[in-house]
Amino acid sequence: MIAATIALAGNPNVGKSTVFNALTGLHQHTGNWSGKTVGSAEGFFTEGGKRYRLIDLPGAYSLTADSAEEEVTRDYLCFEKPDAAVVVCDACCLERNLIFAIQVAQLIPKTLICINMMDDAKHKGIKIDFEALSAELGLPVVGVSASRGEGLDELEREMALLAAGRLHTVFIPVRYPKAAERAAEVLAPVLKKKYGFTSVYPVLKILENEKGFVAALEKRFGPMSMDAEIMGALGRARVIMKEGGITPKNVSEKLSTCAVLRAEEICLSAVDMSAAKAFSRDGKIDSVLTGKLLGIPVMLGLFALIFWITVSGANYPSELLAKLFAWLGEKIGSLLSDLNCPAVLESLLMDGIWKVMSWVISVMLPPMAIFFPLFTLLEDLGYLPRVAFNLDRGFKSANACGKQALTMCMGLGCGAVGVTGARIIDSPRERMIAVLTNSFMPCNGRFPALIAIITMFFAAGRPFSSVISALMLTGLIVLSVVMTLLVSWILSKTLLKGMSAGFTLELPPYRIPRIGKVILRSVIDRTLSVLGRAVVVAIPAGIIIWLCSNVVIGEGTVLEALISALDPIGRFFGMDGTVLTGFILSFPANEIALSIMAMGYSGGELSEVTSLAETAALFRMNGFTAVTAVCTLLFFLFHWPCATTLFTVYKETKSMKWTALSILVPLLTGLFLCFLVNMAAKLFV
Repeated sequence: MIAATIALAGNPNVGKSTVFNALTGLHQHTGNWSGKTVGSAEGFFTEGGKRYRLIDLPGAYSLTADSAEEEVTRDYLCFEKPDAAVVVCDACCLERNLIFAIQVAQLIPKTLICINMMDDAKHKGIKIDFEALSAELGLPVVGVSASRGEGLDELEREMALLAAGRLHTVFIPVRYPKAAERAAEVLAPVLKKKYGFTSVYPVLKILENEKGFVAALEKRFGPMSMDAEIMGALGRARVIMKEGGITPKNVSEKLSTCAVLRAEEICLSAVDMSAAKAFSRDGKIDSVLTGKLLGIPVMLGLFALIFWITVSGANYPSELLAKLFAWLGEKIGSLLSDLNCPAVLESLLMDGIWKVMSWVISVMLPPMAIFFPLFTLLEDLGYLPRVAFNLDRGFKSANACGKQALTMCMGLGCGAVGVTGARIIDSPRERMIAVLTNSFMPCNGRFPALIAIITMFFAAGRPFSSVISALMLTGLIVLSVVMTLLVSWILSKTLLKGMSAGFTLELPPYRIPRIGKVILRSVIDRTLSVLGRAVVVAIPAGIIIWLCSNVVIGEGTVLEALISALDPIGRFFGMDGTVLTGFILSFPANEIALSIMAMGYSGGELSEVTSLAETAALFRMNGFTAVTAVCTLLFFLFHWPCATTLFTVYKETKSMKWTALSILVPLLTGLFLCFLVNMAAKLFV
């Protein structure tokens, strides 16, 4: 039995989901950044022998919703009526966070303020007087460091007491202009009678005529204009406000200013920042990392450094894994022979399933095991929002939404996550632009193949080969960003015309990452999950490739027939039939494309391939040139999304038209670039 339902709310980046996970034991994120959803998460915790439901709402800056996530939070708090609310605030940004906390407290009488990241505040010299803060608000206040597990026991106890009504709260109301307060007194009784509202917040929103709230209200209760009693009270209330100098044009500004001034007043009484130096430090760092002169170059340099570490660190482990799997393959093959396994079955298992699976693991695992922890490290440092900030101007120039920079960063992890993340974009037009161009960013399934091709054909055997590989990979990422902006601009002028919208992007404070959690999250949540999916897909793919290379039609195998049919098309675009076959058969997951190409060149046999050097020799022996390599790299960047991403596009858009366009837009872009490179090579090489 559930004793009470408690809503967990707060601004983005205050550690709300960390509090939620620590209390409930679930590991689910809700918010605006990479890998997180726009919906709410539900969990449970037990205190005093009673079970409580905890709802983790999306991060919101205000209940005056300007985004999809803020709408979810506003609607739940306004209309679902939880038994209590906990507002999580960042101890280092308390004044800004309290504005939202005050709004929630006006709506939910039983509200508790949870001040998170107390360890960061202490480190930065920020002192908070909890007794003074509680007295100023008239609400209970608890300080925690959720990432360290500090203060959570007290938080659980206070939450349980609050929900049970055993914790006395008398929220000290915000002082609004006298005219607004008198108008609210006229309207409030009618709204209580009609809708059951007992708090002042809905009254103020209706007096403001806040369109989002009014629309959500009327969706549930019907048009207010049809209720004579409400319209009469509203008319009288607006006359009172007008007589007090509050007009429809200035009502929102006057009312919101009161909450801002109240938050400032509270912090002056309860927060001592005289010794704080962190903000000037963060400002100095941001002047470099987000500055007009150095922001972009530093960003490119950081990514180039990550790619260099990935490339230089992955080559040797990849070669060792390939040799290990080759040795294991010999042992397993001998065992199958000793067991008198039928030759056909042995060939299917070893030349099909085992060879593809071992290729995928040996090529993918080392770069992912290096790249993901480094990428997660940047995320925990607070740098990824700075990347979005640096790219915001470009997206505005492309007549798209700056939030697309965030979904693009999500796409570096997984294309499907990037598509889902487009929900944070409010405008349907701009959201669709983000969805259609999402696959332009190479996901984790494409990175190992890009690294392998660059290493094999452009860096191997050269001085500073790992530096060359890193710079080339960085160049491909820059090309992806440029093409994302260009195609976004083209779509905004053709299929998806309209004006770009502004958005609020918070730059969180820089924090020292906790290395253990970074490694754990990057290895479990990213590396192993992606590798697991690749292996699962590699098994049926190995069977299909083996069947294609062993089933004879006419004078050749199915694989040879497919390669032969596609070869003229492939060569027109600077590739060949084997490359196109690899892309087509890797539709379930991009991770296996390169291994399919290798099997195609070897006629289904990979037994001789134990290193990237031998793979490069195999490719060159079959006519693979530098031009072929460049075109293959470009097509890896720009071609149809994988099956998972495509299914996600359909789920998000509910449209076959837009799903088809999500295939055509990157495909036509890739083919056009490959055509240009191939023609240029024929003319000038």
